[in-house]
Amino acid sequence: MSAIFARMPIHRKLVATALLVATTAVLLAVAGLALVDLWRFRQSAQEEAQSLAEILASNLSAAVAFEEPDTIARVLGTARVRPVVRYACAYLPNGSLYGAYQRQPGVPCPARRSLVQSERVAVVAMAEIPATAGLPAADARAAGTVVIVRDLSDLRARALLSGLTAATLLILTSVVAFVLASRLQRAISRPIADLAQAARRMGRDEEPTLVSVVSTEDEIGQLATAFNAMVTRVQATNRTLRQSNDALRDEIEARRLMHAEREQLLGREQRASRLKDEFLATVSHELRTPLNAILGWAQILTTATPSSTTLGRGLDSIARNARAQARVVEDLIDISRIVTGKLRLQLAAVDMRTIVEAAVDVVGPAARNRGVTLVSDVPRTSCDVDGDAARLQQVVWNLLSNATKFTPAGGTVTVSVRCGDGVVVVAVRDTGSGISPEFLPFVFERFRQADGSMTREQGGLGLGLAIVKDLVELHGGTVSASSDGPSTGATFTVTLPSRVTSGVAPDVQTDFPPVPSLRGVRVLAVDDNADARDLLFAVLTEAGAEVVMARNGDDAVQQWASEPADILLCDLAMPGVSGFEVLERIQVLDAESHRQTAALAISAHASDDQQARSLEAGFLHHVTKPYRPSDLVRLVAGVVSRA
Repeated sequence: MSAIFARMPIHRKLVATALLVATTAVLLAVAGLALVDLWRFRQSAQEEAQSLAEILASNLSAAVAFEEPDTIARVLGTARVRPVVRYACAYLPNGSLYGAYQRQPGVPCPARRSLVQSERVAVVAMAEIPATAGLPAADARAAGTVVIVRDLSDLRARALLSGLTAATLLILTSVVAFVLASRLQRAISRPIADLAQAARRMGRDEEPTLVSVVSTEDEIGQLATAFNAMVTRVQATNRTLRQSNDALRDEIEARRLMHAEREQLLGREQRASRLKDEFLATVSHELRTPLNAILGWAQILTTATPSSTTLGRGLDSIARNARAQARVVEDLIDISRIVTGKLRLQLAAVDMRTIVEAAVDVVGPAARNRGVTLVSDVPRTSCDVDGDAARLQQVVWNLLSNATKFTPAGGTVTVSVRCGDGVVVVAVRDTGSGISPEFLPFVFERFRQADGSMTREQGGLGLGLAIVKDLVELHGGTVSASSDGPSTGATFTVTLPSRVTSGVAPDVQTDFPPVPSLRGVRVLAVDDNADARDLLFAVLTEAGAEVVMARNGDDAVQQWASEPADILLCDLAMPGVSGFEVLERIQVLDAESHRQTAALAISAHASDDQQARSLEAGFLHHVTKPYRPSDLVRLVAGVVSRA
């Protein structure tokens, strides 16, 4: 029962409670009234029987005194006016039956008064028959006893009537209670139901809503107010949690991206570290290999008397390896300038036919030595571009050298020039080892080589093609590579924007002018390195100059003070006194004698910043080591002639 009641909705609980309370109250009230009524009815029946017994006893006084049985029977028979009297009996003082009235034949009066018993369904009343007046005092006692036995059959009828009345009242009360409870429970159950529904929504919905409950002063109103306050706090907390969750998600996403970026950076760092190690090993190899040949042949030529054949081979090997070493250094310097954005182009009208032919002339001997056929295919009309002739020749020369290096004996390298549709296309094709599809996307990356192992067949730093790409892009062009795979050869295509001209473009001067004579020119050369001083002395004296050597800055200033020279050639990085300080001191001496100092800086520092600093300090030119002896002689002659 309690489980069923617990599962009921609250409005049914309220109605059931009201019905139960009303029914219980009515039942208790009706039961109490019925018991009181029955008790009073029994008392009334007892009093009625007693009154009837007393009346009969009073009327039987004379009949008993005169012993008139008929009169006694007639007097007792008057009890029939009360149908509820079961029998009326008159007993003598000794207790024997004297006269009787019985309603039903089967229910006679007891033979003696002592046999009269009380019954639950009957009322027994007794009254003494008074003695007749006028009798002696001794005889003034009761003449007998009248006994009336009254049944309670009318009590059952009254009890049935009371039950029917109680049932009617109970039904009416239940109906009224149900109607009132149904109407009144809404004031209690509806707000509570609204609260329950809002609580269910709050557990189901992401955003709880306030409860619309009529404000009252009772506990339900207080409960609704408290619930709405709780919902408000929950909403505020939810907003704060959402903001925190959004911030947390953003932070997690940022950390995920940061972690992914860190992983990428780590991968790039590891790859860069690996490439750096490979690059350093390659640089070491590319520098040490020609240096080994130079030192070896130098030792042979200086420790013995070589034959003319051995001397020629040695000098040729020294020159060839020195050029290779210089090429490595120049590539490193070029890539450094490109990375730092300090490479400057001297743009002019350039015919790419001339550039290609000059590069073919330079690479041709090396190709013939390797047994590779070098074919040039250029048009008859000019193919002009705006570019730096020296850098464009470096591009074509690098491509031809690379193709020749990877083409075996008996192979062919073809370079072609085509112009039209606003572009000039230079293509270098070879029948060499080709490029694998895996390495093709990385062929123009710095320090990347298809074979970077110690057993590779070809040398190099892996910078040539990277320099080609950077130089072509600086000219506003593009370069691409294609290959069908290993042993199928490769094709490198350079596309440059053409230069629109109305006439024939001038040819690029590729032949160097003859070396001038420095006869009659006095030169002060300063360098802390003895070999560098010897080289300067040999180059300048061979050109006819009078050369004075100084091993440090103080020595140079003293010699200049004693006898100034026509031109100063000074190293910059020297211990004690730098080349900048040497020039500054000499300029002070020349200012006193109203002379203008002509000076050239000679240094292994080749950066643009270093060159700009040299020019700002007063040097007319910055010569980078290693230098061509003929270029140095021409530069000195030009400076002296202008001075």
